[in-house]
Amino acid sequence: MSITNTLIQSGNTTAIYTAPNDAAITTMIFCNTDNNVFDYFTVYVVPNGSVVGPSTTVLFEVPVAPTETFVMDTEKLILSAGDAIYAQSVFSNSIAATVSAVNI
Repeated sequence: MSITNTLIQSGNTTAIYTAPNDAAITTMIFCNTDNNVFDYFTVYVVPNGSVVGPSTTVLFEVPVAPTETFVMDTEKLILSAGDAIYAQSVFSNSIAATVSAVNI
């Protein structure tokens, strides 16, 4: 099992996980660490060799209140080696992303 932690950048897509080999994503946690700014984030799941775009969007502008957390743990994602997950926030650089993955 592996855990990655990344601070998502505002306005730019940020790689939050790249599969080193076949992997199952068990949980993704997004925490707004800002005490004042209400923010939104978008998540993209991108096959190896593809690019971020509308067709790779899996979560779009999910709202997260200051100091609140969004957990995606009911759906699992199966990635092949080189597939990646990207995210971006709208207003701040204060959303921390944690991805839990299991090699398969």
